[in-house]
Amino acid sequence: MKLTKAVIILCCLFFLQLDLADAASTRTLKGVVMTPDGTVVPQFSVIVRHGTDKPELLQRRLFRNGEFTVDGLAPDKYLVQISAAQFVAVRLVVDFKTVARDTEYSIVILHPYRREARISADMAHSVSVKMLQQKIPGAAKDAYEKAVVHHREGKLDEALIEYGKALRNYPKYIAALTDLGTIFLLYNRPDSALAFLRRAEAEDDDDPIIQLNIAVALTEQGNYGGALKLLKNVLQREPRLAPAQYLSGRIHALQKKYDLAEQFLRQALELDPGMLDAAVLRINISIEQNDYAEARRELQRVREAMGNKLLARFIDEQLSSLGG
Repeated sequence: MKLTKAVIILCCLFFLQLDLADAASTRTLKGVVMTPDGTVVPQFSVIVRHGTDKPELLQRRLFRNGEFTVDGLAPDKYLVQISAAQFVAVRLVVDFKTVARDTEYSIVILHPYRREARISADMAHSVSVKMLQQKIPGAAKDAYEKAVVHHREGKLDEALIEYGKALRNYPKYIAALTDLGTIFLLYNRPDSALAFLRRAEAEDDDDPIIQLNIAVALTEQGNYGGALKLLKNVLQREPRLAPAQYLSGRIHALQKKYDLAEQFLRQALELDPGMLDAAVLRINISIEQNDYAEARRELQRVREAMGNKLLARFIDEQLSSLGG
């Protein structure tokens, strides 16, 4: 009887130790979710799934006021989707197998479905001369304006229908061709996007917005060389285009050419100090290379530039985790 009792106690202790070990090995994902101009996203959802094709029950977790924490993650690889009404969803890959830190920090930027053509820090909106010269029939213009409303609200199917109506009434409608291409980019269909963007380019081969969207589509296809060649031509004509500098840096980062990426991202931030995408990419590259000193410097710069209390507190915690 005493032996049996002792075995039971030992088993309990053994399982208790297992539980404690499991708890000690869990990971945490923390993040802040912002708009491109540094505004907090008030409400959003986070879905975390294992980075495998195995079916699993997914839980959508709702968060508010721009901050989220997901605890109890195993040291595994995860796909994380972050979404909010009126914004394009973002997918992150978080690999706790290769990350030694118990907590991973992410600054997530959600972009609206449709943004006006802001191509530099001192140019809020740009419309090409050729676009202004087009004589748009009333029916095409009405359909286009309806499409823009749907597009901005994230009603992409409805927007596609109205953009299509606009083009049936005026097949050379540059704005409709361009915006239709961007919707197919949102649907992750770069081939379809290019079909419309190339038609827009045939009508106006000097419009930087069209060129940038073509470069994005080529990047999505994995045609990094074609995208960089196009961006080089754009920057030769318009060297002060911060988005072109940023996209060039992003492509080099995808290719793990971090020195080149850093050069372009630095130029993008010199042209547009408030470009949060470029700053976050610089931070991620520094952390990827274990250059925590540079990551701390860029985090500190973002903290000072944005003037956002939530982001400042989050960055302070991240700096602390990096030993800064």
